[in-house]
Parts: sequence; C-alpha cells; structure tokens
Amino acid sequence: MLFTEAQRTLQQFLAPLTLDEFLDRTLSGSFRKLDGAGAGAADRVALLGPDPRAVLAAAFQLAPRLTFHSANPLGSPPSLAGVTDADDFRARIAQFHARNYSVRFPELRPLSPALDHLARALEMLLQQPVTSSAFWSLGGMRAPVHYDDHDLLVVQLLGAKRWHVADSSQLPNTWAYAPAESLELGAHTSFDVQPGDLVYLPRGTVHSVDSTAESLHLSIGFTPLTLREALIAALDQLADADRTLRATVGGRLGYQVRGAGLERLTPLLLDGVERLRAACRTPGFLAAALQLRATRTVAALTPLPAPPPPPPVLGLDTELEQTAVAFCHLTARAGSIDFTYPGGHLYLHAGADQAVLYMVNTPRFRIRDIPGDLGEDVRVSLAARLVEVGFLKPV
Repeated sequence: MLFTEAQRTLQQFLAPLTLDEFLDRTLSGSFRKLDGAGAGAADRVALLGPDPRAVLAAAFQLAPRLTFHSANPLGSPPSLAGVTDADDFRARIAQFHARNYSVRFPELRPLSPALDHLARALEMLLQQPVTSSAFWSLGGMRAPVHYDDHDLLVVQLLGAKRWHVADSSQLPNTWAYAPAESLELGAHTSFDVQPGDLVYLPRGTVHSVDSTAESLHLSIGFTPLTLREALIAALDQLADADRTLRATVGGRLGYQVRGAGLERLTPLLLDGVERLRAACRTPGFLAAALQLRATRTVAALTPLPAPPPPPPVLGLDTELEQTAVAFCHLTARAGSIDFTYPGGHLYLHAGADQAVLYMVNTPRFRIRDIPGDLGEDVRVSLAARLVEVGFLKPV
C-alpha cells in the first residue's frame, strides 16, 4: 500500500470530512458526528459486506472471545461454551438478544478485506495499531454508561441507535484506577444515528447507547500518538546512547517505598530529566527518536498474510505486486537498511538502497526492471525476501 493510496482510502471513508481536518483538528477535539448523506456513506455501510448479520453469524470461531453488555437485562447471560458450528453460534446470539444483551464481536479484520484495508491505511498514517469490533443489538436494549480506553470511529451499518455522549473527555490513562461505583454522563449531547452515519469518540468519552430498533454498528479503535508516548520515545533514544539512564537506582526500592529514603532518588531523577532536556534540544534527536519508535510500532502490527507453501519459483521475468495490506517503514543503520514491515524486520545491505526504494514505491513490476548496480541473482534474491514476508506476491 503506497502512502498516497492510504490517504485516498481514508479520505473516501471520511467524506465529506477532509482527511486533513480529521488529522489536524478532529483528533484533538471532542466527539463529532458525521451524517450518512455524504459521499463516503455507501463505502462505510459496506465495510462488512452487503449482509453484515450473515458475516457475524457465520464467524463461530469468535465465540470464545465474544463479550456482551446490557443496562436492562432480562436474566443472566447464556453460556458461550462449546459452540460447534454456525447454526449453534446463531442460536446463542439469539439467546443473548432474547435476554436483552447487546453482543460484541471482536477481531473482525480477517472477515472483511475492505475493513482490513481501511484499518491498515489508518495504521500507516497514525503509526499505531488499529482494532475493530461490531455490536449487534435489538430494539429496546440500553448500554451501560461507560467509556473506552482508545479513540473510536463508529459506523452505523444497520438500523438506528440513539447515542448520549458527554461533551468532553479527560483523556484518562489506560492503567487501572480504583473503580468508580457508577459513571454519570453529566453534561451531554443526545443524537440519533442511521446507516452510513459516522461518529468519532476520543478515548475516555463517557457515553451510553439506546437501540431503537435492531441495530448493528462497527467500531474502529486506535490511540493516536500522545505527548507521553513521544517523551517515552525520546527517553528510549537517549537511553540507548547514555549508560547513565540504564544504571540501577532501585536496589533498595522495596525499603524506599515504605518511606525509608525514597528522597535519595530525587537527585538521580533530576539529573536524568536534565540529560533528556539537553538531548531534545540537539538537532535531529527527536526525529531519530520517533523514527526508531516507528520501527518498533510497525513491526508489532498484525503480521502480513504469510504466502502459502511451497515458495514460488522466481525468475527475472516474474511479475510481482504488493499485497493489499502491505506497507513498510525504512530506516538507515550502519551499513544496512532496516526494512520494517507489519510483523517484523528485514536487514538489507545499504548498497541495495536504489532497488529497495523501487520495490516499495512501485505497486507492480518485473524483477528484471529492478534498478541498481546489482547482479541478476541479487535482484531475484532481494525480491524473494520480500515475497517470503508477504510484502510482495507473484501476479
């Protein structure tokens, strides 16, 4: 996937909202609702295919990971143990619905190439992992007041819902706090959604949802880079170069957190902060830190689909193309190129830079056309490595 393709995919999904407005203003603001009358509505509704209920009902392999909720249940939830096939799975879903539970289906990207492509485009632009889930409800169901620990893009696929959304979010951290006895909406806005409508919710936005009819919506989850994570990236970069930050300081921490000498850490921590301040003022330091962070983030994304065995036989006249959800992040290291792809790294010789850039910027090509001062065997070998990891495939 070229960067321009990722931009175009997201622009079509968000229309009539522009991609620049979404990235520069929406992601740093409060919730937003986009009506389904825009140009992107048809593509949004089709993300799980023409019959999303059938897609979900057939995915019985998801049964162990299904979750559910209700603010007005009619009895205890049924069991999800021992689901044997799609018919059994659909019967269990019907039992949940009969008892007034909305059912959440996780990990949907493998079920829909269109959804997987959209999620990968978002990962490419945000350099962060993207998840997906769907909620299937019947009329009369109410969701408890709650919030999510990641941002959400919510697409209404079927039916109608009424949302009640708090007017702002405190953007809480993701670690556990002492649980509140109950959440209150406070000052909030209520609105209805129809198929094709798009809702953006920043992480931590308290909300509740009422289903006014049978309803199915899709949630795409992610967390944009925060200032905290950018600072951590800078600290990681400095710690690679400065042994002082890797030195042990907490040998007696078990005693110190009990109040015995915790203040002794203060000068060490202050020295570390000053070292980081000085490093961040060095030209190029922050750019290098965020590049290094990107290599770790991209490598940890959902891996590219592995090519089926046996490996294809490649020759100079073999025509290759990039796989649908492939992208990479390139960084230069001493004498090598770090070719980072979703799922891992390839470390390629720096002398192959012209060939590598050609392969990642050309959606379809013959191995013979790979440029650079390389022998025929080297061209085939380089292409084969990118085929092995799922970045390229024979046409």
